[in-house]
Amino acid sequence: MKGNTGHFLRVDLSEGSMVTLDPPFDYYRKFIGGAGLAAKLFSEYGNLEIDPLAPDSLLIFALGPFAGLRLSGASRFSAAARSPLTGHWADSSCGGNLAPELRYAGFDGILISGMAPTPSLLVITDSQTTIEPCPELWGLGVEETTALLKKRFGKSYKTLSIGPAGENLVKFACIMNDGHNAFGRAGLGAVMGSKRLKAIVVKSSEKNFLVEDPGACRTLVNELNNKVKESVTASVLRENGTAANLEGGVHLGDVPIRNFTSNFWEEMAEALAGSTLSEKYLKRRSNCAFCNVACKRIVEIDDGPFAIPKGPGPEYETIVAFGSLLGSMDLAATCKAGRICNDMGMDTISCGATIAWAIEAFCNGAIGSDDCNGLNLSWGDMNTVINDVLPSIASKEGALGALLSEGSVAAANRTGAQTMEYAVHAKGLEAPMHDPRGGGHGLALTYAVGHRGACHVSSPMLFMEMGACYYPEIGFDYELDPLSSENKPESAVIGFTIGSLENSSCMCQFADREITIPEWVDLFNVVAGLNWTVEDMMRTGRRIFYLQRLLNAKYGISAFDDQISSRLLTPAIDGAPEGIEIEFEKMKTRFYELMDLDPVTGLPSEKTLRDYDLEAEYKMILGS
Repeated sequence: MKGNTGHFLRVDLSEGSMVTLDPPFDYYRKFIGGAGLAAKLFSEYGNLEIDPLAPDSLLIFALGPFAGLRLSGASRFSAAARSPLTGHWADSSCGGNLAPELRYAGFDGILISGMAPTPSLLVITDSQTTIEPCPELWGLGVEETTALLKKRFGKSYKTLSIGPAGENLVKFACIMNDGHNAFGRAGLGAVMGSKRLKAIVVKSSEKNFLVEDPGACRTLVNELNNKVKESVTASVLRENGTAANLEGGVHLGDVPIRNFTSNFWEEMAEALAGSTLSEKYLKRRSNCAFCNVACKRIVEIDDGPFAIPKGPGPEYETIVAFGSLLGSMDLAATCKAGRICNDMGMDTISCGATIAWAIEAFCNGAIGSDDCNGLNLSWGDMNTVINDVLPSIASKEGALGALLSEGSVAAANRTGAQTMEYAVHAKGLEAPMHDPRGGGHGLALTYAVGHRGACHVSSPMLFMEMGACYYPEIGFDYELDPLSSENKPESAVIGFTIGSLENSSCMCQFADREITIPEWVDLFNVVAGLNWTVEDMMRTGRRIFYLQRLLNAKYGISAFDDQISSRLLTPAIDGAPEGIEIEFEKMKTRFYELMDLDPVTGLPSEKTLRDYDLEAEYKMILGS
């Protein structure tokens, strides 16, 4: 096999056993890798009936075919499992440096089940694999864990680890790569914690892998790297990070303020901007393996209540989740909150959104100080958030920790119907930091119908509505008005197809914007030997979207659940989108027609299942 190695490592932590699993080549042709192949393997090898945190639940790490190429944006990989936060199928994407190392070591991914008898490590050195006890690391933060692993095994080992939040089964716990890059969403760190698997370390002596056509691959990679490096997008991201456009977003009404109750805060725009972060706290730029974009930040804050030593800095989502969403425009506080979340191993989006839910509930009298460990919660009080609330959540300490560690929807279910209106989500996943009322009405549709829930990376709709996508070869040559429903269902069909390709090949959405459709096809063919046409590739993307819906149907998700919180559909009260209504039901109905989805079950028709060669998967997952 070329591009891929054809080998997954299958680990049973209860038995302490490891074997190699070799999926058929046809699985790679039909589901690529990453999120798509993980869904296929989960449907075949996972126990679909059990709780996400049960010992026999399956946690999958899966590479795309391009991991290991010296190509900008190609060093991401996927983690996947049934989500403890939402209860249905979920995958999460992470950049960094471990994906190439795992590919060089000879694996396309890892399937993990069982629960170790004691806290343990999975060690992969070339093709040698061992499970080692590590009780001394249990309870430590990600930063100290990573440092100790590097000291024990060597700096060249790449690490994945969880923090105390994952150990304590916080429902939005994440998994960190070398302490900086996160599998953030959907609580997969809790799944890893439920298995008493503290960390995975990987090193390969080999630094290459086989591709189908080495000469053509080298030429194409060089061309794409030059395109990405010289692009305006890369230049902007390199200079000011992923928050580079935060100021512009504020004036569009895209940036959520005080738990999505406002769409405009002029003073905050400059205070939290990426350029301000560069000016005040940036020490150097950083990047994922082989990437020319270098959007990551290394920051240091010398003094004040939120002083932090030099280390990983916040990305856009963290800045907004611990900034304007909580009514704060203290940039130093967002840096420190992000650093604590990384160390505790918590998703900054769900964590910030759940705290925003709590502040609104407290301010409206729906919860009291007895629910909050005796604290008084208020907008903009970052001292309390950082010094009291975050530690309580990670440790599940007291009433507040027990309440918020389950996520905003579970917290609302516990505290009464009034508080559900403060939970801003889709399918139980807290919304990312792009408000569709200002950021683009198509986002409302993709948040609602995406398999993971409120997700801004399941499709490139955010970029499509910004005018950053142009695919005339497949019929996408629309000039979209973000504040309109016109052509959004049609764009979502293409967006989910492209999104499935991106998340299954595990490419970064920033670098992807420079790759044309013909170049996508060429990459798959010269690297993995798939011998695809454009039509073959697009059919594969659509097939993966449908497969993920089959898995969600197994967990009771239907058309009824393809919704978003009413708050995101209520016309904005200020800013650029003030008073504009989102025509959500009209978009959803048209999207269902275009995708041939049943308006009750949300499933594709028998004809579509047959056309996309998914009849066997339907029978395997749904049993009829």
